[in-house]
Amino acid sequence: MSVLEALRKRLQKSQPTFEIVGLLTREDDIYPLGTDTKVLGTVFELLIRPYIYDVAKELGLMVKEPDRQNYYPDFTLMVDESDPAKTAVDVKTTYRDFRSDGTWRAKFTLGGFASFLRGTGDKNIVYPYSQYGQHLIVGFIYTRNDSSTSVAQSLADRDKVTSPFKDVEVFVQEKYRIAGEKPGSGNTENIGSIEGSSLDDFVLGKGPFAELGEETFLDYWRNYPRYRTSKAYNDLASYFKWKKTQAKE
Repeated sequence: MSVLEALRKRLQKSQPTFEIVGLLTREDDIYPLGTDTKVLGTVFELLIRPYIYDVAKELGLMVKEPDRQNYYPDFTLMVDESDPAKTAVDVKTTYRDFRSDGTWRAKFTLGGFASFLRGTGDKNIVYPYSQYGQHLIVGFIYTRNDSSTSVAQSLADRDKVTSPFKDVEVFVQEKYRIAGEKPGSGNTENIGSIEGSSLDDFVLGKGPFAELGEETFLDYWRNYPRYRTSKAYNDLASYFKWKKTQAKE
């Protein structure tokens, strides 16, 4: 059984709600989480961590976490350090963007395309990229709770503390299958995911590279222009035109 299958099975069996409202001190005070997306991303990573370790134990694998900040991936599962086909598991979080008609959209950033995907493949990554056989995303989608509390409460009054998120859904999928053809938000050099309107869009991996294959995904993002002023390509249509010009040179 693969890590992907085992993790999906474990989550389906447990049906976790991932309900968490704050941080508990030794003085039995609960401090609300707040709405900072980076903080919430860390919270979800901590919540999924036991599942990662349980799956690794089940499959007879060891787990390696980065000892430096901003290193990819969040978890490396492997037989040992000489394993040539390690599994990368990265945790990503986003919230539902509701529209006026009640529907919603959600999009993730899936990590950088200007570091370990290029060159020698060992920049800002736990092990060289060539040593990974599969790259998984554990994705959390939640709804922001605008009525969440911001005042600390005693443990006895924990019912008064509300979470900044609700209706959490989680999926596990290969990165390339949910990757889109545009960078993530802002001017960061991050791979953007597809824009999903349901969890199934991510569970089923309905991205454009799902049919084109992982090799095309890698080539596309390894060569994606780092500077937005470059005219090489900015979507799949222009990428294939660019490929033809490269073949003629």
